[in-house]
Amino acid sequence: MAITDSILPLKQRKMKLSNTTSLLLSLAFFTLSCSKMNDLHQPYLDEGEIVYGAKVDSVAPGAGRNRIRFEIFIMSQRIETCRIFWNDFTDSTEIQINNQSGIYKEILENMEETEYIFQFVSIDKYGHRSLPFEVTGNVYGDRFQAALINRAIKSTTPLVDGNLTIHWSTAVNYGICCNLLYMNVNGDQVTKKIPMSETVTVLTDLASGLKYNTSFIPESTAIDTFYTDFKTVELYDQ
Repeated sequence: MAITDSILPLKQRKMKLSNTTSLLLSLAFFTLSCSKMNDLHQPYLDEGEIVYGAKVDSVAPGAGRNRIRFEIFIMSQRIETCRIFWNDFTDSTEIQINNQSGIYKEILENMEETEYIFQFVSIDKYGHRSLPFEVTGNVYGDRFQAALINRAIKSTTPLVDGNLTIHWSTAVNYGICCNLLYMNVNGDQVTKKIPMSETVTVLTDLASGLKYNTSFIPESTAIDTFYTDFKTVELYDQ
């Protein structure tokens, strides 16, 4: 014989009522949560599925003097144009890709000396844009130039019959070589590049007019070289 609710003890009836109430509250909370979630997603559902264009694969920046060069690597054949943005998307330029894979080079001229964040957005023939491909790059100018100094010469030997030995001081930051310029014993002008790793240089044909400057690159991939002014080296006989 089934036991009806009317003959259940009072304590059991209260427990059953409490469980029923908890279940109803849980269902109401779940329904409300789902409703709020749908409200959040509804604008995107109304817009339909977003289709993105293909992105560029990689970008190699090359720092320069008031300019910067990009090598843009593209494998996709579904990119019509590529737009380069900088200064928080306030400045931009566009290059034609024409749905061809390859390496594309672009130089931005007349740039201020600073560090930039560049965004590359590709666009296909249907107007679909890619997500931005972001890369940082530096542009150098007068501030970098003003901080450069010639590599120092510690000492030189006396000039004897065209022979002279130069003892160099330590290498300078960003320096790649020193450039010697002088007249040789035959009356010809000679230019020699002295690598920064060299500490002693021996000349055997020097006649007069010895001077030098130092070459610098701010980064290993820089496209421009900076130079100090030429400095005359005092010569003396034995």
